Amino acid sequence: MNTGKKLWIPALFLTLIILVSLALPVYAMITEEIEAKQQELSEIEKKRRDEKSALEQRLNREMALQEELNQLETRVNELRLEQERLAGEIAEVEEEIRLVELELADAEEQLRYQEDLLKLRLRAIQQHGLVKYVEVLFDSSSFSDFLTRLHNLSLIANNDLRLIEDIQAERDLIQAWKDELEQKKLKLENMKRQVADNEAELENAAAERVVILGELQGEIALNLKAIQDLENEAQQLDSLIRKLIAEAESQFSGLQGALQYPIEAPTWVSSGYGWRRDPFSGAQAWHGGVDIAPHHGAANYILAAAEGKVIFSGWNGGYGNCLMVDHGGGTVTLYAHMSSLLVKVGDIVTRGQRIARAGTTGYSTGVHLHFEVREFNKPAVRNYPSGNSDYRHNPMNYF
Repeated sequence: MNTGKKLWIPALFLTLIILVSLALPVYAMITEEIEAKQQELSEIEKKRRDEKSALEQRLNREMALQEELNQLETRVNELRLEQERLAGEIAEVEEEIRLVELELADAEEQLRYQEDLLKLRLRAIQQHGLVKYVEVLFDSSSFSDFLTRLHNLSLIANNDLRLIEDIQAERDLIQAWKDELEQKKLKLENMKRQVADNEAELENAAAERVVILGELQGEIALNLKAIQDLENEAQQLDSLIRKLIAEAESQFSGLQGALQYPIEAPTWVSSGYGWRRDPFSGAQAWHGGVDIAPHHGAANYILAAAEGKVIFSGWNGGYGNCLMVDHGGGTVTLYAHMSSLLVKVGDIVTRGQRIARAGTTGYSTGVHLHFEVREFNKPAVRNYPSGNSDYRHNPMNYF
């Protein structure tokens, strides 16, 4: 009896060794597979972050280009107005020059007449000289006549001198008018040419930026498709959730009272429920939940809004790391974009229990919780673009 027992113990021990030896390779294979999947998931998440960062840069660049284009268009319009003003001013100056040139022509004709008179006077002086003037004086019949003749000769001489001075002054004035008007006309022509050059340059720059903006808008179109894909994901989740609810055989009868706020303080609502401007593309898109962000991007704990059973725990496309909790009565709360999940499918959670940590996984622009309340036993809120009913209700009405 004792001998059989002694033989049985080593045999059992040997069997255990064999089983452990066989299990170790299997365990190692499972561990390697898990690590490989984790590595693959890590690479996918890194790629997603890189794409999101590149997208944000493109959107910022698009906004900067749009602002620059607006400024260029404003500047071009200003230059066009300035060009019109200068063209009108140039026309006025050209008309002024035309009138002045007519006046100058008359003045020059009068100047030629005066110059002809001066030439005659100079020729007479040259012909008769000083002796003739002396003879005129000494031919006087009396001293009074002598004074008279002397006075008249003095007047003639003064008049000759004044004629010369007037002619020179008029020549100078005419030339000054010409110079001034020509300079003004030249200045305005230069300004007009500069405005035209500036306008051409700005229009070329604007055209170049329009091309760049077109390329960016092409890229943004891809992101609009991502919005549509997310809407499709939300719609497809309805079928999945109904299936999961049926499989879960919930022991709960529905929500009882107000919901627990689903994230630990301090927080703020970064995006409300309903129509909004999509943070990636800028297009109008329906937001079927509420986004609640922790201050300074902290990884605050995510809390179960009410007691229930976890029917989904894992990655879900644009929702990133996602949890769904069935509360019975056709009601499910959804939590998305978490950095890590603390519960698994089948777990029963209590109101206020920590179930995850806040993050920015999936289609997300920053650390926040996307929170939805889906009630399938209530009338639909709206329809998806496909026409199917959307049962995502406003979570703010449940707190």
